[in-house]
Amino acid sequence: MNRQEQMKQMIRNEIQSISSLEERIVLKELMEGVFLSLYETNERMYQQLEDRVMNDLAYGVNPYLIKTGLVERKFLDPTHHFMTVMQEEDWKQRELSVKEARQMIAETGRCLLGTVFLKCDCLDIRNMLRNRYKLSGTIQTRQGYNVTLALEQNASYLEKVEQLYHLFIKNGIPWQTANCPYLFKLVDVYAVDVPEACEDKEIVQSFQVNLGGYTSSVCYDMVPIWNVWHLNIDSIGFPVACKDHKNYEYEISIAEYGNEHVYLVDSTTGIHSIRRNEEKIFLTSQKQKSQEWNIYSIRVGKEGRTTNYTYPVMENLRLDGFAERYQRKAGIVVKTRMELERFIRGFGLEEYLEYRDCRVIEHPDTSPETYPVNFFLKDEIREDKRDKRLVLIFHPNNVTPYLWLLRDLMSFIVSEVQELYPEYECGGELE
Repeated sequence: MNRQEQMKQMIRNEIQSISSLEERIVLKELMEGVFLSLYETNERMYQQLEDRVMNDLAYGVNPYLIKTGLVERKFLDPTHHFMTVMQEEDWKQRELSVKEARQMIAETGRCLLGTVFLKCDCLDIRNMLRNRYKLSGTIQTRQGYNVTLALEQNASYLEKVEQLYHLFIKNGIPWQTANCPYLFKLVDVYAVDVPEACEDKEIVQSFQVNLGGYTSSVCYDMVPIWNVWHLNIDSIGFPVACKDHKNYEYEISIAEYGNEHVYLVDSTTGIHSIRRNEEKIFLTSQKQKSQEWNIYSIRVGKEGRTTNYTYPVMENLRLDGFAERYQRKAGIVVKTRMELERFIRGFGLEEYLEYRDCRVIEHPDTSPETYPVNFFLKDEIREDKRDKRLVLIFHPNNVTPYLWLLRDLMSFIVSEVQELYPEYECGGELE
């Protein structure tokens, strides 16, 4: 019950307590005609003041919201308006012949069969990749054959996130860590031999990996998706010469792709400046001829009413509020336990895990349970002589069915906290 309803209830109770009918009528008319009107006017003016303050503190971070997910290949939808594959080649099933596999093994010592998703804790994946160099498995052509396999952490999808980071920086947009836990659970499977009984013309239709007790956690034909679309757009008309007689301005229309979305331009082609209005992007470059431009669109909006995913879509959205907007606009970091807790809760991940406390460990001699999500960020100014570790302690929400995902979400939060506390090596711990 809000304050206005509480006030009305209190007035009703006071009116009902009056025994005289005439006095009750007079009090009711007085309260409804004067007091409540004055109170509602006060509330409306206060709300208008609050809205003005919030609008003055507006900071456009959420429009650059990155969403990531994972779907079975058979459920990929090329007509989906919001999410798309991270790699264009994922739209088609890869075809591999036995002859091609033999050639790759002869040249490099191994042949990529495909990528699998391991639905287990990141510590278990870390141990698997560290201790199991060669495994047994099978490939299916016209029949099944036993082969020797090797596992390796997939890097191709993580490189897409690194590429996105560089796009943010080149376009002058502050980077916010992408919440992409599924990408760190993707593992490439390689064959290191092919049985002689396999004929060269046969096609490898599928493969299976034997991981012992973790075999049931292996998921095949899973494809990562996100809300970042790659577009090739031609400029409008002819380039216009700038006043410096060196550069040219190009106009790119984005009206047909959606004015509500945000756009990043790949500036590897000699672009000096980028600006945008509601319907166009303006680029300044030394190039004298019109060409196609690499544009990346970050889609904003809501999922369709019939859209359903096997695993939850993750995002790096921060909850909006006065403290969040003021901190971002002022650029002031208050390093207290209370502010740290507010920052962590701002990601809205309490349905998976709850923040409990933090502690500082001097001269840590063990590896943290978490990993750096921003693995591509290198501190080239400070020497890495940090001998203290800031450990963030979390407790799992026992209601969630995604216990195998908790340390990955914890790693996302820790990576964001690391940017606030560069003097520490930050890590996470699950109770």
